[in-house]
Amino acid sequence: MMKALVTEGFAQQTTRFDWQKSEPLHAALCLPAVIVPLIAGAHYGYPGTGVLMAGGAMCVGFGSFQKPLVWRWGPMLAAAVGIAISGAVGTVLHERIFAFGAVVVLWAFVYGLSNAMGTAAAWVGLQCCVYLVISAAAPHSLGGPKDDLLQGLARGGGLLAGALLQMFWIVLMWRWVPRAASTFTDPEFDPAVLRLRHLRNEVRAGSIWFRFAIRISVTVAIAVAVFHFVKFNNAYWIPMTALLLPRPQFMETMVRTALRLGGTVEGALLCTLLIVLVHPAGETLSVWVAVFLFATYCLMYVNYGAFAVFLTGYIVFILAIVKVPQREVILHRVEATLIGGAIALAVHAVFYLLPWKVEASESRN
Repeated sequence: MMKALVTEGFAQQTTRFDWQKSEPLHAALCLPAVIVPLIAGAHYGYPGTGVLMAGGAMCVGFGSFQKPLVWRWGPMLAAAVGIAISGAVGTVLHERIFAFGAVVVLWAFVYGLSNAMGTAAAWVGLQCCVYLVISAAAPHSLGGPKDDLLQGLARGGGLLAGALLQMFWIVLMWRWVPRAASTFTDPEFDPAVLRLRHLRNEVRAGSIWFRFAIRISVTVAIAVAVFHFVKFNNAYWIPMTALLLPRPQFMETMVRTALRLGGTVEGALLCTLLIVLVHPAGETLSVWVAVFLFATYCLMYVNYGAFAVFLTGYIVFILAIVKVPQREVILHRVEATLIGGAIALAVHAVFYLLPWKVEASESRN
């Protein structure tokens, strides 16, 4: 009986599409600050800079859908600064394997605990972890520590420029366009308070968020170790996937992993079909980036699997702008997602079986 209920619940969560949570108008609002750097970068011969700025703008676009963090634009500002710092640190630690492993585990632990402060703070923490991993794995020219520092500052500056462009654009447009409905909060939650008391209360062995922070740290440590041993490009998606999938409850992690894996495979098949039939290249790549990113923004709260389908397409085509082979990206994206998802599920299963007592935490908004 219990097994049937679990199976039914799993099926319902993976197949549910909540179309009322799709906000096409706000999704369209987030596109200009992503596409303009891509077009300008390609036109002036700096496609890599355009892609870097677009990455920062894309992230802050997602931040505009988050609940307030002190201010309604707080998540965007916090993410802009956070990913810039993480991008710089990750670049500096590119060849310093043990130092990078220690920092990413620290970042992951802080992200795990930040969940106690609310969904907006947790989202910012997750973005910092993701951009730390991406920047540490990005192409890097040879040089000494001084060159690493300069490249780190350049990468952090590029991310910050794109992120602030997006934030200023959205805040300006909010004068005439209603902000995303998802950013509204209930009367009992005061966004002007950082909820540091809640965070301090969670730093204890029996806390669900402290245990989650430990689990996500262990998960990332294993994923980073695997990332440094596997031999294919874009293997950084392994620790990135392992960061994105875990949730406090085992069922949540299972559902999220299944949807991510299924969506990534479907997205890979869709991109393969487009490559065969349409042969997207050159200036048209920016158009495909816009199409897939628009769908990604629209579907982020509708269904995580559908979201993963179009996020995969966005990644494939934006990397094609900097001459990363599309078929290679598709194959590695699927492979890394499978490995990262397996690590996340395996670690969660081990922790799930441990006889730890977890005290009830205060509900969060």
